[in-house]
Amino acid sequence: MKKHIILVTTLMVILSITMAGCSKKSQEQDKAQSVRGGRGAGTVKVAQVVEGNLKEKMTLSGTLEALNSVDLVAKTSGKVASLLVDVGSRVSAGQTLMTLEAEDLAAAVASAEANLEAAKVTYDLSLSKYQRGKELKQAEAISQSDFEENYEGAYRKAAAALKSAQAALAQSQARYNDTIIKSPISGIVTARNINVGELAGSSSPIFSISNLDKLVVLVNVNEQQVNKFAEGQKVAVKVSAVSQNPFTGIVTNIALAADPKLKAYPIKIELDNKDHKLKPGMFAEVLWENELKTLLIPREAVLSQDGKSKVFVLDHGVVKERQVQTGAADGKNIVVTSGLSKGEQVIVGNLDNLKDGMKVNPQSDQEGFQKNPRGKGEEQ
Repeated sequence: MKKHIILVTTLMVILSITMAGCSKKSQEQDKAQSVRGGRGAGTVKVAQVVEGNLKEKMTLSGTLEALNSVDLVAKTSGKVASLLVDVGSRVSAGQTLMTLEAEDLAAAVASAEANLEAAKVTYDLSLSKYQRGKELKQAEAISQSDFEENYEGAYRKAAAALKSAQAALAQSQARYNDTIIKSPISGIVTARNINVGELAGSSSPIFSISNLDKLVVLVNVNEQQVNKFAEGQKVAVKVSAVSQNPFTGIVTNIALAADPKLKAYPIKIELDNKDHKLKPGMFAEVLWENELKTLLIPREAVLSQDGKSKVFVLDHGVVKERQVQTGAADGKNIVVTSGLSKGEQVIVGNLDNLKDGMKVNPQSDQEGFQKNPRGKGEEQ
């Protein structure tokens, strides 16, 4: 009898433990069901879609270049006779920089000038005789054949000789002028690669000249960024080698098509540089920013899957999945460009456990969200 009592007691204890375990498991399942929209309603944090300001920023890197620069080469070969400027010299357009030895060419010019003078004298005499012959022919003092042979023929021959002499002089003068190297632009001599007595030619630059009054920085942007710029737009340009305070640049050119190699859109930004503190080759940062007035939600309210963004909207205690388009973001908030309306409630955090149609209880997270309705944005 005692054994039977002990056996019954043992079975009751085992049954109690088993039932307790089943009860605990059932409670855990009920808890999980409440989060997933089962029998009980889970509690979620919600925030309201609000209209606010968000400061969007991006930093683009580039290198300063002269707006107008040129590398000069000699058009003809010859030894350098004189150098009239050096590195750092300020020059004007048309100013002589260097001359080559050109005694033979100078003599050729002098000879061509003498030939031209002689041709002019012959032409003037033949012209006078031609006009006299026309008068005699009209008076029928000479025949047509006599006029053509002795008057008109000589005049045409003298006119052709004059034209030939003029061309010869122009050719000789051009060759001589090629020995005088002049600057095509106003600017600063930034390089001189030859000395007096050395042979100049067209194979390598002998001078580099840059107009440093204006510089440009070239940056490359992607397809999401290019339409955020407009010609004439002012942007900040920081050149740390010169100053920690940014300079003001003006957008002067935006490529209409992407560079096929870079897969990016080049943009030129022009800077005034009257004091020449900025130098070509210096590293520059373009600091673009814009303040957006737009719809904002917490970043934790957005779930990204397969390149798409979605949120869970709470509508009278029921979860509704919604596809959205997002934009710039800061550390806390993100811009919503489509898919939501001002005043709607979105669920914040723990989004992986939510499903469309489940019932939940809201717990407002709006206080923390509204503390930071505006801030520093970052490019998405």
